[in-house]
Amino acid sequence: MHNANKYMFLLLWLVSTLSFAQGQQDCLTIQGDYVSLIESGKYRFSNEVVKEPSAKSLAAVNFKNLSSYQQYLTDAYQVISNKNPRANMPCPIVTDTYQQLAKQNKWSKTPTISQLVAPYELAQANNDKAILLIHGLTDSPFSFHDLSQYFYQQGFTVRTLLLPGHAMAPSELLDVEYSEWQQAAKFAIEQTLNDYQQVYLGGLSTGGALIFNYLMDQPSVDEKIKGLFMWSPASKAKSDLAWLAQYIDAIPFVDWIDLDADIDFAKYESFPYNAGAQVHALMSLVVGDEALASRQMHEIPIFVVASEHDQTIDTEHTLKLVQEWQLASPQEQMKKSVLIYYGDNNKLPKKLADVMAVIVPECSPENLCSDVLDVAHIATTNSPDNPHYGVKGQYRNCGHYVKDATRYIACKQNEQVVKGEVTEMNLTNKLPIQRLTYNPYYQEMLDEMTTFLMATQLAVSN
Repeated sequence: MHNANKYMFLLLWLVSTLSFAQGQQDCLTIQGDYVSLIESGKYRFSNEVVKEPSAKSLAAVNFKNLSSYQQYLTDAYQVISNKNPRANMPCPIVTDTYQQLAKQNKWSKTPTISQLVAPYELAQANNDKAILLIHGLTDSPFSFHDLSQYFYQQGFTVRTLLLPGHAMAPSELLDVEYSEWQQAAKFAIEQTLNDYQQVYLGGLSTGGALIFNYLMDQPSVDEKIKGLFMWSPASKAKSDLAWLAQYIDAIPFVDWIDLDADIDFAKYESFPYNAGAQVHALMSLVVGDEALASRQMHEIPIFVVASEHDQTIDTEHTLKLVQEWQLASPQEQMKKSVLIYYGDNNKLPKKLADVMAVIVPECSPENLCSDVLDVAHIATTNSPDNPHYGVKGQYRNCGHYVKDATRYIACKQNEQVVKGEVTEMNLTNKLPIQRLTYNPYYQEMLDEMTTFLMATQLAVSN
């Protein structure tokens, strides 16, 4: 940091330390303490756990030794409780999914952080159909609290998976390997196929890459899989740092791309080089030159949501992958597939509209979209009503300014900010830009998802 930045952060650190020394902190009050938390890294590192053979000291889920999805959920919750330094911190972010889980598990009205970030199951009273939802890099299952309600209301049992290294602290990503994510995804997919008659698989970003990777490794797939949902699926990183990360990570004592406050209870803000290296390696199995010869495409319709302006993933590569998936199978079945594209229709591959339904929403002045510049990578799964990430949520995503103290603080505090993706053009705006964390076209997306489900699922006779 430049000296001016350091002095500004130091001054604000003194003010924030005095302000927050009083009273019990929760996940909302610590948001104002971001300055001291950047400096201290208080929530950047997970708790050490004594590795003894008891449930209370569980440090990691053993996927080779699970008897059911319910045991997995119990073990994952125990790991979070042991390793997340804020596991028991109150967090008055009450979603409909939390209320359902609280009733199911006899939890209190006010959640703790561990209860909001843990994997969960919303079970129907039958085994007709289920959807498995897999989150993205640095995320947690909280990113599916909104969509889970939609799928549950459509009659699905909803299962979520927690990727190893997540929902604890960013330091857990310093040593994680993508093979651990593959193992977790394999367990969850195969367990769900074993338990239900019809199955849909849904992934956000890295979660999407894991689903593609699993399916592409199979010579044939279970006919129970009726469709895939992909929100901002990971194909190739927008930044070249992703492929460089594997080499930088090998340099001793060079661990972090970004050091942030980590005040977002549901998503890591600090980011290690190893995380970038691992997701790059995973994506290379799906879209890399070496993957082309060995991967298997399957006749499974797909519902994709992608933004032209995505600054995490290169959307051009995603669209190319989607087109290849579509063209590999008989067209009659695959014409049920849908792409929702937030961007310029002219930027789409010409053939795509011939092989699937392509929807490019238009923004009218009276809609929520009129208040945003464009749709961010991280925004696609969240409702505008989400109490944390939505229009009225207190959390602001400002990590793109973490090396510029003045802009970072303005983004966090100013009454007037703009919302959108952190494109080069948007970053030149006079007003600070808050990275968009909700989907302004959310209801329209749900309507299209309903049509897709009607076209792809089998009617189950009672």
